[in-house]
Amino acid sequence: MKLFKWFFIILISIPIVLAIFFYARNKAIGPTGWAKDNTEEALRGKMKDPNSMTIRSSFVIQKTTPDGDNEIFVCGIVDGKNSFGAYTGGSRFASRSVASKLGTFDTYDVEMEDVSNTEEAHKVNMLSPFESVYWNSYCVDSKHPPIHIEG
Repeated sequence: MKLFKWFFIILISIPIVLAIFFYARNKAIGPTGWAKDNTEEALRGKMKDPNSMTIRSSFVIQKTTPDGDNEIFVCGIVDGKNSFGAYTGGSRFASRSVASKLGTFDTYDVEMEDVSNTEEAHKVNMLSPFESVYWNSYCVDSKHPPIHIEG
C-alpha cells in the first residue's frame, strides 16, 4: 500500500513540477523571448533541413501601437542546407508578434526573402516584395535604415 501511495505522489508531482518550470521560464523570457522562439520554430518549418538552420545577424525592434499593444519584430538572416547538403548563403527574414495590453501574445507573420525575386527586382531598379512589405515595414529603426534602390 505504501508503494502505491508513493507512486501516486510521484505521478501527480511530475506534471505539477513541469507546469511550474514552464510557467517560470515563460515569465523569465517574456514577450521578446516568446517572439524569438515562435520565429525560430516557424523558420524551421520553412527549411529543407530544419536541423541545419542557423540564424545570424538577428535583431529585435519593439514598437507600441496606438492601442497600447507591444509589437515585437525579429529580423535577421537565416541559413540552412539545401537539397544537395550545402548551405545556401542565407536569406533575410522578418517576423511580427504582438503582446497585447490584455496579456495575450501571438506571432502573426514570419516571412523569408526569396533571393531570386530580390535579384530580379533589383535588376529593374525596384524593391522586392519582401523588402517593401516586410523588411522596410518591420525592420527599420534608428540603427537599421530602410532599403532604397538607387535608380
